[in-house]
Amino acid sequence: MELRTLHYFLAVAREENMTEAANVLHVTQPTLSRQMADLEAELGKKLFTRTNRSTLLTEEGIHLRQRAEEILSLVDQTEAEIRDDQTDLTGNIRIGAGITPLIHYLTDAFAVLRRHNPRLTIELWTGNADTIQEKLEHGLLDFALFIEPFHAEKYEYLRLPGKNKLGVVTSAHGPWADAGKVTPEMITQMPLMVSSRHTNRSFDLVAWSQGKVTPEKLTIVGTMDLSCNVNVLVRQGITNLLCLDKLEHQQSPDFVFLPLDPPFEVSSLVAWKKYRLLSRSCEAFLAALRARVGEEQ
Repeated sequence: MELRTLHYFLAVAREENMTEAANVLHVTQPTLSRQMADLEAELGKKLFTRTNRSTLLTEEGIHLRQRAEEILSLVDQTEAEIRDDQTDLTGNIRIGAGITPLIHYLTDAFAVLRRHNPRLTIELWTGNADTIQEKLEHGLLDFALFIEPFHAEKYEYLRLPGKNKLGVVTSAHGPWADAGKVTPEMITQMPLMVSSRHTNRSFDLVAWSQGKVTPEKLTIVGTMDLSCNVNVLVRQGITNLLCLDKLEHQQSPDFVFLPLDPPFEVSSLVAWKKYRLLSRSCEAFLAALRARVGEEQ
């Protein structure tokens, strides 16, 4: 399987039309069709469902698209690192993170480097811990910021200073707006949206409540990937949101943050793969990050 073939395949996947993809690639439609037919024959799988107007991916095609994007991204990154023989730093630093105010440690470190290295770029991915860890494992991220709990044994990592409080965001016009805090007894009475993370289990309310709160006692309205997407439902009083404090998108008079009582605090860490050779730019970023963290320790 050649890299050019993967480029062709991704063009067809994006355009969902063989003729339009051929125009984008500046090849003839018969040439592109033949390349895709050869790819299907090589893999022994049907990758496309073809109609008169469109060319859509099958389940196997969707899987190949994900892997093809990962492969070509790694190729581009590797080529950039090998070509990097400049005095100043170049290339792209790829960072993944959940929604947390502690992201400023990473952006502060990048800002320090960027001021003196204007050709250095950053790629920020936002998602829950499962998504971010998968990208880190596949080499699509250089660094990842995780909110604990997180099993970091197989990674190198740097713990960040400071902690966030866990609590519930509720509507400023709702029945809990003036509660001031959320006790174990209260949380079982509140409709909640919670994190969808599975591989990295989220906050342990059973331990926090000393067994008073179990999953069966919670009223779960639904799950979410990113907490910012739930604002409308909270504002309407449909649900409340279990999340961290100091989130910028919830600094609004429409919302009230109620900390858990007894207090529940979580820390965060930055992880990167063990035994992976970091690029010169990533090494410089890590040094800047360590310096930034050291300022507050």
